[in-house]
Amino acid sequence: MDKTVVALLSLTAVLCVISYNGQICDGQIVCKWIAFGITFCFFIILTSIMWLFKSANSNKQTSNINVLSLPFFITGIIVSIHSILQISGIKPVNSDNYFHVLAGFDNPAGLSAALAVSFPFAISIIDKAKDRRIRFILLSFLFLIDVSISIIAHSRVGFLSIGTVGLIYVIHNIEDKRKKKLIAILFASLLIVAVLFMSFQKKGSNSGRLLILNVCWEMFKDAPLFGHGIHGFRSQYMLYQADYLASCSSLAFSMLADNITHPMNEYVLLAVNLGLTGIATLLVAIAITIIHYFKNPSNESFIGIITLAAIGVLSLFSYPFRYPFTVLGLVCALLLVYKDMLLKFSRTTMIILRSIIATISAFCICFTIIWANYQIQWSNLSVVSDTGNDTKSILAGYRNLYPKLKNDPYFLYNYAYVLSENRDCKTAEITAMDSFEKMSNYDTALLIADNAKECGDADIAEEYYWLASKMCPARFLP
Repeated sequence: MDKTVVALLSLTAVLCVISYNGQICDGQIVCKWIAFGITFCFFIILTSIMWLFKSANSNKQTSNINVLSLPFFITGIIVSIHSILQISGIKPVNSDNYFHVLAGFDNPAGLSAALAVSFPFAISIIDKAKDRRIRFILLSFLFLIDVSISIIAHSRVGFLSIGTVGLIYVIHNIEDKRKKKLIAILFASLLIVAVLFMSFQKKGSNSGRLLILNVCWEMFKDAPLFGHGIHGFRSQYMLYQADYLASCSSLAFSMLADNITHPMNEYVLLAVNLGLTGIATLLVAIAITIIHYFKNPSNESFIGIITLAAIGVLSLFSYPFRYPFTVLGLVCALLLVYKDMLLKFSRTTMIILRSIIATISAFCICFTIIWANYQIQWSNLSVVSDTGNDTKSILAGYRNLYPKLKNDPYFLYNYAYVLSENRDCKTAEITAMDSFEKMSNYDTALLIADNAKECGDADIAEEYYWLASKMCPARFLP
């Protein structure tokens, strides 16, 4: 069974980092989630069925940590090789921006998440080597490769998260308290100096983050207890940014302002969306996990806890949960930390739990396949609409997809744009407003204003032109 689990989990992990389809809108992200949703749910269903046919005492057996670690180790190697090929110029970067290394992702944040999440699992594999010198050489080589890729990718958070894992690992494996303290101070100092040096190289990024945090603080103050809702940030942030910039005298902030859909900090996102309630729930969950680890320490739970630490550091300065590989790493890390508790469950309890999870997974597969089909249809319409031919069938296609994707602001924006191109300015205005309510941004505000102007709604046009101007002052003058 272990070989089957390793094979299926490896397939899931690898697809999370290599899946891409240029014909699908946002194919580098959407394809990865589609692949993850189908393969991971299939993995859960199949392993649950296989488990049911094992002996009655099978739930008391402990699986080798390699079952979970090997897939991440393999995936980490694939991402590293892909990155090295891009750095050397052998393989081009699949991106229109200035990034020199992305592996199979749209942003260095995805690359950093893949390297940081796979690094602890790679440590567990290398730790199996009996010769201490071989372990040291392999771990040092792996650490230097991952850190070098992060530096070349200009990813401070990648460097910091991998360095944090390395620091915890070193401290954990040194028994002499004095030596442990000295090495910890030295390692931590080098880490801080390196991050500060990289920060001085990206002053614009630092100022941009400060602007986002200031605006998020204004949002938090308006809804501190329960937040603005599950999609509160994306629906309201740009409105708050417009108000903040209008009252702020900083020219630097005005020049840096752009469309923002994530605060580049998962904790800030949680605070804005769910308020103190969400933050308190997360802190309780973290505290329970840490307490459980210290009460039940083991080599397996240690790998789980440093993986969680890597994800925690990534979440401070990035958006790792935009990528399914991080979710997969989180699930496996929690399984390692709470494995001792799961083994205490009776076979009847495990049958019930596995049955429920397998049933939910079956529904998730169906939902993912249906959703993927809608994404493909939408992408095909986008390709055809770019040619400007057969506008009637394109509009009919968008109308048919509207009931299925009416909650997707990106689809609504595309639909409004197609309507605008076909001179249906009123419907385009209404559709664009619907998109704007779900995700306020500069481009949608302009689309609303343009269509309102075409329809003769001068007051609405002026309102949204001014709003677009306040959102991103450096990009537009009314």
